[in-house]
Formats: sequence, C-alpha cells, structure tokens
Amino acid sequence: MKIKTGNLAYFLSRSLFLGGGISLLFLNANKDAYIAIILGSILGIGIIYLISLVSKRINQPLNEYLKEKSILNISIRIIFIIYIIFLIFILLIILATFLYSYFLIFTPSIISCLPFVFLATYLNSKSIKNISLIAGVLLVLSLVLVFLKTILLANEFDFSNLLPILTVKPNKLFITAILFAVLSTAPFITTIDEHITFKENIKYYLISMLTIFIVVLTITVVLGEMVNIYSYPEYSVLRKISLFKFIENIENFVSVGWFFDIFISLSVCSLKLKNLINVKSSLVPFIISVIILYIVNIFIANNFYNSMAIYKVFPIILAVFMVILLILFMLKKSKKKDG
Repeated sequence: MKIKTGNLAYFLSRSLFLGGGISLLFLNANKDAYIAIILGSILGIGIIYLISLVSKRINQPLNEYLKEKSILNISIRIIFIIYIIFLIFILLIILATFLYSYFLIFTPSIISCLPFVFLATYLNSKSIKNISLIAGVLLVLSLVLVFLKTILLANEFDFSNLLPILTVKPNKLFITAILFAVLSTAPFITTIDEHITFKENIKYYLISMLTIFIVVLTITVVLGEMVNIYSYPEYSVLRKISLFKFIENIENFVSVGWFFDIFISLSVCSLKLKNLINVKSSLVPFIISVIILYIVNIFIANNFYNSMAIYKVFPIILAVFMVILLILFMLKKSKKKDG
C-alpha cells in the first residue's frame, strides 16, 4: 500500500498557532483577524508553490543530496540544522507555556513536556511513512474536534461582534496576513525532500487553514472587542462550553487537538534533525530536545516577559530562515546546471 505523506501538511501548518500565534493575529488585526487569514492563506499558497518547486529538484533524501563536501552543501546543512533546532525550540515553548498556564501549573515544564519528546523520539526511530500513518488517524480526530467545538459554542455566537469590519488600517491587515503566511508555511521546509506534490500540500494546507479560520471566526463572534484581553483566546472561549446545561469543564477534552499538531510537528522535526546530523541512533536528537526543553523550563515557560519577547520576534526569524534556505537550494541547482 502506497502511503502518502501529504497529510503532514495539516499538522505542520497549524502547529505554530496555539496561544501566541493566534494572539499575535488578534494583536495586529483585532476583530479583522479572520480577514487577514484569508489574505494570508493566499500568500501561503504562493510560498508553498515555491517550496514545491525546490522540492522537485531534490531527487533523494536530504542527507544524500548534501553529501558532497562543498561550501554550499555544508552551509545548507548547518543552516537547516539550526532552523530545525529553532523550530523545536518554538514548539516546546508553545507547548510548555500552554501546559503551565492551564493544565499543570505546579509541574515543571521539563516534566510535563517530556512525554511529547519521548513519543517524538520513538517515532523518529521509524520513518516519515510511520509518522504519516499516525497523522492520518489524528487528522480525522482533529477535524471531529474542530466540528464539535464549533457546534458546542453555537449558543454563544453573536454575529454583531463582527461589525464594524475593516476597523484596522490596511497596512496592519497586510502585515498580519504576512505574519499568518509565515507561521502557516514555515514548518513545510522540513519535508522539502519528501517529494510531496504541490497538489497534496495545498489540499491539506487549505483544510488546515479552514480550521484556523473557523477557530478565529468563532473567537471573534463570541468575544467581540475582548479578543485581545486573553493570552489564549481559543482556550478561554472553550470554557464557555457546557452540555445540557449541567456538564461543564469539558474544554480540556475538546482542546486535545492542539496537542496533535505539536506532537506530529515535533516528530517530523526530530526525524529530520537525526537525518541531517547523519546519525542512526535517535539518542542524539533526544538529548538535543531535552537540552532545549531544559532551557525553555528555566528561562521561558513560567516567565511571561521572556515568552512575549520571543513571540514577537520568532515569526521574523522564521521568515529569514525560509528565505535563506530557499535561495541556497536554488543556488545549488543553478550550480549543478552550470556544471
């Protein structure tokens, strides 16, 4: 049976939005964030097209593709490794701050996040196909949870909260759209050597963007002008859910879909890190992840100012990495043609 890995795009494109990601959208575009998502998705399609063009030129696993000892290959390898480590760093910050804020406030982040690192390490000992098999199951569950959350919140909807529209300046809306495009496409580069077609990527990307659009629109129609008050508006909205007027506090159950995004993305990043540093054992990426988690635990997870400072700059850093890597991959191909 041929296993397609395109479903990874769903989780990769959602993984950077939990908490700080969505809060950044509201911070810049306020109630017009859902409009910025539409514009940002169009920009994201363009970015994915560029990544797909570069991916077509890579006809073997990345470690083999960069095997030749040249300055360009070594540069790509080093920058790619740093990029993946930075992605793991951001994913663990997102996970740690969320768990610390709402679930395990008395548990050190190095303990609460360690199971995710263990599971990601276990999966990277397999292959991208195995990760994709698990992603296929989690994708169905994730979509069911998005549908369930929306239905359960229907009683809280007030569509007058959408009015007036276009209350922010056009330049702010455009900046938010760019921000959204970067956050939703940055993790895609990790699968650049998997030969996932543009059609496959776009199919799952659009499904993912639809779910984020629904989440942001739901937050807006429920909270209105208060969208900027909460650090985790999506979780705060879920607290309003109750079943049959007496079953409450089910937000923890319906929010589990966010952990799927982090888990699959960590697994992909861990696998690609292992391949790029050219080791067979999963112990090395595990140790690197634990060191990163330790740094997050000590300096960021329970420090609001440090986490906010990182949330403000990490999209810019991701964008710079993306541009540099795409340019270097294009230079490598042009050099091969010249040769």
